Amino acid sequence: MNRWNRGISLWLGRALGICTVFAIFIFAAGRMVAQDAAPKPWVAPDDARSVKNPVPATPENLNAGAGLFSDNCGLCHGPKGMGDGPGAAAIKVKPANFTDKKLMSLETDGSLFWKISNGRGPMPVWKDVLTDTERWQLVDYIRKLGKDADGK
Repeated sequence: MNRWNRGISLWLGRALGICTVFAIFIFAAGRMVAQDAAPKPWVAPDDARSVKNPVPATPENLNAGAGLFSDNCGLCHGPKGMGDGPGAAAIKVKPANFTDKKLMSLETDGSLFWKISNGRGPMPVWKDVLTDTERWQLVDYIRKLGKDADGK
């Protein structure tokens, strides 16, 4: 009977060890999925938030911004800036919906400019591709998208 107890003890010890390793694996995988599902808030630094837009929202600048948006942003953000472009389905983080009043009320022109300039995750860095003026024109156009959605 002593041999039998030892055999059971070894079997239970091994089973418990395997279950422990499996539980740790499941826990770690769950945490990684949770991190992907809930990215940290994307907040621009205070000094960037306080920057004022030097490019007025004239018809010319809005038209230029519309062209830039269509060429560079529409694939993910969608033609109306609702975050529903055809490329949005291929990325884990949903693109910003520029027609969302609550979201846009939290963004200053300076923070939008900073985010466009520096990118994050699937959002490209545009400061090496677009001029300062072009990025400010995008900010003007993004603001117009929100106003257009409010006018419906």
